[in-house]
Amino acid sequence: MRILLDENIPQRVLWWLIGEGHEALSVREVGLSGRSDAQLYAYAAQHEYVLVTLDLDFSDPLRFPLGFPRIVLRPGVIDPELIRLLLRDVFRLGYPLWGELYVVQPEGIARYSEVL
Repeated sequence: MRILLDENIPQRVLWWLIGEGHEALSVREVGLSGRSDAQLYAYAAQHEYVLVTLDLDFSDPLRFPLGFPRIVLRPGVIDPELIRLLLRDVFRLGYPLWGELYVVQPEGIARYSEVL
């Protein structure tokens, strides 16, 4: 899976994703650190990456259409191990599917799509 990690995701998560066989990179690696949400969206959509972020703004379907795949993590604390466990749960369920939004919290996964 092609995954683009927002700059708010710890580097250890990137290494774990690569070790799991994903084509993963950070916004830092593509020169998007500090850029606007709209620029991250445009890059991820153009290059067909699933965006993984802690930024709740990306869960707004009025700003970012549901056709754009992303995982918004709400771990409560920024702990690389907890983030890794949350992502593992998402992938274990066979997610993400193209064109869907996932809001992931320790309590569970909320999945949104244009057609459910």
